[in-house]
Amino acid sequence: TGMTDIARKNIPTWRQFLLPALLVSLVCGAYWLKVRPSSALTHVAGQESTDTLLALGISLHNAKQYDDALAAYKRVLQLDPTHPQAHYNIAQIYNDRQQYEAAQREYEAALKADSHWLDARMNLGVVLYRQRQFAAAAEEFRKVLAASPRHPLALFDLGVSLLGMGETDQAIRWLTEALREDPNRADSHYYLGQALERRGRLAEAKAALLKALDLNPRNADAYILLAQVYEAQGERRLALDALAKAAELNPALAPALPPSGDGGK
Repeated sequence: TGMTDIARKNIPTWRQFLLPALLVSLVCGAYWLKVRPSSALTHVAGQESTDTLLALGISLHNAKQYDDALAAYKRVLQLDPTHPQAHYNIAQIYNDRQQYEAAQREYEAALKADSHWLDARMNLGVVLYRQRQFAAAAEEFRKVLAASPRHPLALFDLGVSLLGMGETDQAIRWLTEALREDPNRADSHYYLGQALERRGRLAEAKAALLKALDLNPRNADAYILLAQVYEAQGERRLALDALAKAAELNPALAPALPPSGDGGK
C-alpha cells in the first residue's frame, strides 16, 4: 500500500541532499603529463627553447609546483603563442584550482591550434559542464563521439550533460550506451538510476541504483535516491533503512532523518 501524505513528509527527498553533480570525468587530470610530439627546437636566448621550457614545466607540474610550472608554460607561449601543449597544461592547472573560466579559455586555445585533440575537447566539455553550461558541454562531447563513436567517457559525459539539461530520455539513451562500453562503471549506473527515477520507471531505477551501490557501496547519494524510489513504491521501511545507510556514510545528513524508531512498512 502507498504511504500517507504525513508519512511522506518524514522521508527527505534525495534532491534535498544531492550536491551539484561534478562526477563528469576529466581526461588525464593535472597528473603525470607527457610531452606530445612538437615542432623542431626553436633556440632563443642561448639554450632556451619551447621544448626545454615545456619539459621544465612538466617536471614542475608533476612535482606539484604549480606556480613555477605556470611560469614555464607561459614562457613557452611567449615564444610560441599557439603552442597547444602549453595551453593544455595551463588549463589542467586552472581546472585543478577550480578556475573553470580560465581553464576553458586555455582548452579552447589548445583546440584552435589542434582541433583533433580529443583529450582537450573532452576536458573543455568538462569545464563547461562544471560551469553549468550543459548544452555547450554536450556539444563538445558529441564532437568527440563524431571522431570516436564508442568513446566510453564521452558517452557517459554526454548522458550526464543531457540529464543536466532536462533531456531525460536522451540521457537514458546515452548512459545505456556508456554501460555497453563499460558495464562496471558505478557512476553510469547511478546517473541512469537518476534519469529513470525522473521518468517514473521505478523498478528499473531501483535495479540501476542497487547495481551502482554494488560497485560503489560508499555512494551516500545513491542511497538517498534509492530511498526516494522506495518511498514512491510504498516501501517505507526500506526507504528509512536506505537513509540510515546514507547517514552512516555521511553523518552530516543525520539531523534531517526521521527518528530511527519511526514505524512504517
